[in-house]
Amino acid sequence: MKKNSLDSKPIYFKGDYTSKTASVILAAKEGNDLNAIALLASAISQSIAFSIADLRLSEVITLITIPSAPSAIRRRGRDHINTLAEYVQRDLQQKSITAYYAPILFQKNSIRDQSQLSSQQRMENTKGKFAVKSCEIPQGAVYLIDDLITTGASMLEGVRALSEAKITIAAGVTACAVGRISLIP
Repeated sequence: MKKNSLDSKPIYFKGDYTSKTASVILAAKEGNDLNAIALLASAISQSIAFSIADLRLSEVITLITIPSAPSAIRRRGRDHINTLAEYVQRDLQQKSITAYYAPILFQKNSIRDQSQLSSQQRMENTKGKFAVKSCEIPQGAVYLIDDLITTGASMLEGVRALSEAKITIAAGVTACAVGRISLIP
């Protein structure tokens, strides 16, 4: 397991972003490969289990996901991050960790593809784009999850939107992340 921080919030992840992990994420996201989804979910649930011990938290948590773009959901015919969160929730149940899933974040404005953007451009691209669609009160520690963190822009925007709704996250968790140097300080 690996631990990092992003704007003073702990970030937990299983491994570094490599060509191998990139192919797994692509197979899960674009190919709906259930084995790839299960692999990502396992990495995230292992990171959550580690973080619960590391942060000395109770084993009741709420998972909130970084939302997929509506255009990506339409193109894929499904919401990848929701499927991933459901797999994570099942993995955590097998580890005797009670996890609730609250998909309360949504994109209120479109975000352009970030794959070719710099860290600063990603921050500008995501700024003010997420909102909370429900006043559902999370139970236990709140985890913000995504399949990958590259610069941290989406994760920071998620934290901002949740904070505006008076929801504080315990940690961010992802399957893999780009090294610490690339995370926004």
